Amino acid sequence: MNTTFEKDAVTQGGAKRYIAEIVEIAPRLLEDYINKEHFDGLCKQGCPNFGKKWSCPPFAPGYMDYTMNWEKLFVLYMQISFDQFDYIKSDHLKVKAANVILKSRADKFLREMAVQYGNYLSTGSCRLCKPCKCKIGTPCAHPDMMTYSFEALGVDVSRLVEKCFSRTLLWYKPHNLPEYTSIVSGLLTNGEITIMDIKSAYLRYITN
Repeated sequence: MNTTFEKDAVTQGGAKRYIAEIVEIAPRLLEDYINKEHFDGLCKQGCPNFGKKWSCPPFAPGYMDYTMNWEKLFVLYMQISFDQFDYIKSDHLKVKAANVILKSRADKFLREMAVQYGNYLSTGSCRLCKPCKCKIGTPCAHPDMMTYSFEALGVDVSRLVEKCFSRTLLWYKPHNLPEYTSIVSGLLTNGEITIMDIKSAYLRYITN
């Protein structure tokens, strides 16, 4: 089951319309979309956070281990088009502005939902502490609040988006701005909450 809606983000550059879609699945149904070793290797090759954040590889657990005690997974997909950012000259800054809009709203909402209903998978590495205690060789300061992304847990997010939303992730490359950017996050829960409850809570909690 899924639900889709559109919403305006009020910014200094004016209102920006984005798409949000929510899908409910059983966490175990993503088992065939996991390749932890492969994605840990990609992180090691290209991500500056590798080995420097407790929420990132190689410290992040595997998806199946992390989700084994949860019955429901609500996956939140959000997408925003770049044609709304023509006033920004740099493509890199367009991507940054668009991602700030999506990530700030998704993380704010899902952190609130996790307090009430379970745990959440964030839009990227955990950003609770700056710098992460891992960089100075000490234990995580907030292990009960630290979040992991689908990617850090070893999930192929491109295939996840294709399976759950029939959409395609587009990637920014220098001198090649895609049509849109998107983010993926999720809520793990054992609670009696429905997909329409999630949608209603988002529209109520994220007011602009």
